[in-house]
Amino acid sequence: MMFKMLLYALWVTSAGAQSAKDIIMDIDIMGGIDDVGALAVANVFHNCGLATIRGIAINTSSKYGSLATSCINTYFGNGDIPIAAMKPLTNDTYFDRYTFVNGEYASKIAYNYPRALDDAGHTPDPVQMYRRILGSAEDGSITVVSLGYFDNLATLISSTPDEFSPLGGRDLIRRKVSELVVMGGEYPTSNTIHFTYEFNFGGKTPQATQAVVNFWPGRITFSGYTPGLNVISGPSPALAPPKSPVLAGYEWYVGRGGASTSSWDGLTMLYAVLSLDGFSKIGHKNLFKYQNTYGYNHVSDDGSNSWVNDTSRTDQHWIGLADGVSNNSVAQTLNQFYIRGASQISCTML
Repeated sequence: MMFKMLLYALWVTSAGAQSAKDIIMDIDIMGGIDDVGALAVANVFHNCGLATIRGIAINTSSKYGSLATSCINTYFGNGDIPIAAMKPLTNDTYFDRYTFVNGEYASKIAYNYPRALDDAGHTPDPVQMYRRILGSAEDGSITVVSLGYFDNLATLISSTPDEFSPLGGRDLIRRKVSELVVMGGEYPTSNTIHFTYEFNFGGKTPQATQAVVNFWPGRITFSGYTPGLNVISGPSPALAPPKSPVLAGYEWYVGRGGASTSSWDGLTMLYAVLSLDGFSKIGHKNLFKYQNTYGYNHVSDDGSNSWVNDTSRTDQHWIGLADGVSNNSVAQTLNQFYIRGASQISCTML
């Protein structure tokens, strides 16, 4: 009932004066299935009029990332959303070398569901897409959502003027981006978890992580390892449409009948669109709160991170669940996004 009220409120809000938040997603769809969950959340918000997905950059090199992304977008009726992929492309597929439990899903989605993108090689370079979108955007209008590695964003920072903008990357970001929302790291320090670094920060190219986190010219909000770890979500096979690629992806990854797992990217996407007060604006309790009032994040050479308590800095925050909000309640909210059908108008009251 609560989510029925939420969807109705979303529909009323989208029909009113509130404008959509313009977002660019940068995702590592390949390993963890929570990228698919984040895409489902973003597409529902896109269809509701609360977000406009201006583009999606893939920060892994497998061709199946952009193809699977196109399948998810196409399923929600948004096959025209621009997708950019890192080059050179590979035929790599995922293998779970850590737990030997989770299965590969991206290539299976790519070859078993309709998609508007016929060939991953036809996608533009991610930085070219970023500069095209940012160059034509209103000042301070874009929210960038980083759900994976930082190679694309690091290259954007160092990019030079071109036909899309006379500004270099750093100045272009400073002028056009309102907030960078990052799934990555652990707070106040990665020493609080059972390994040296959180994987998005240190698992691939920690130098790129440093270039972005330590030198981003604007506001950053971080969603760390712990909040998403403890929110266990996934589409119910009994409720999701049987032809849903979201359901299929979760079942290929987790296993049939038990399609739920940690929700790092889905949770981060909720914040990216609704921020701290988005739920309260539509008559619901806020899900998140800032865990700090000042300071900034610092990434070391190995990808480990720590929070520096500098009282002169108030442009960076990390989030946690708001007081009284349970892991299960957030999971149930995410689950309702995951079970939307392609033919359903996602914002109307169910």
